[in-house]
Amino acid sequence: MDRGIGSVMRKDSLEMTKPSFARPAAAVSGLSLLLLLLLVTQTGCLGLMSNLIHAVGADKVPADYKDAKKLQKCRLAIVTLADNSEYSDNISARLLSRYVGEILTRELSDVRLVREDEIADWRDSNGWDKVDFAAIGKGVKADKVIGIELRNLRLRDGATLYRGRSDASVVVIEVATGDVLYRRDLDEYTYPTTAGQYTSETTESRFRKLYLGMLATQIGRSFHPYDFSETIAIDGAIASQ
Repeated sequence: MDRGIGSVMRKDSLEMTKPSFARPAAAVSGLSLLLLLLLVTQTGCLGLMSNLIHAVGADKVPADYKDAKKLQKCRLAIVTLADNSEYSDNISARLLSRYVGEILTRELSDVRLVREDEIADWRDSNGWDKVDFAAIGKGVKADKVIGIELRNLRLRDGATLYRGRSDASVVVIEVATGDVLYRRDLDEYTYPTTAGQYTSETTESRFRKLYLGMLATQIGRSFHPYDFSETIAIDGAIASQ
């Protein structure tokens, strides 16, 4: 009986003194799993944080006009004057006003735009040579005017290539006082910047709308935050035309 007990005790003692190679391996495996889970969790958190930042617009470039929110809930007239528009209606001026208005209606809440036909009617009655933005704004009972001057518009780069270029300036005017609240110049705005579109691929009318739409986008960014990544491949819009 004593011999049996002693044998069992020696066996247990030997097993306890054996080097346990399995335990370090299991520990390393557990540590690796923990690190992997931590990495996945951190990556997930970063992704979630990035999505939250994007959702609230914290990653956007702010509007250049710092008081752009004051355009909300006011009666706003957008008036574009182009070369020769002091004599009659100008298609480029009319389109640019329309496109900028569409952008502001989409990006600013509760903005109330003066209809373009109201502005045209007032200029019909008072003369197209009236280039005073404040006077036009007062005539159509606007609170503020976004006045755009479009000069030197060219849509062609040679005989066979469409490539737009123009000079534009933008002002915001308080109608009641005539004060200029904001001014921005876009000199030699060119689109596309590095290429063009062959005249065999489109019409002048379609390219005019494309160019003025891109110019309106640039003007609109004066008044609302925007995602900078949208500017990286802006020439890609040509491919959809």
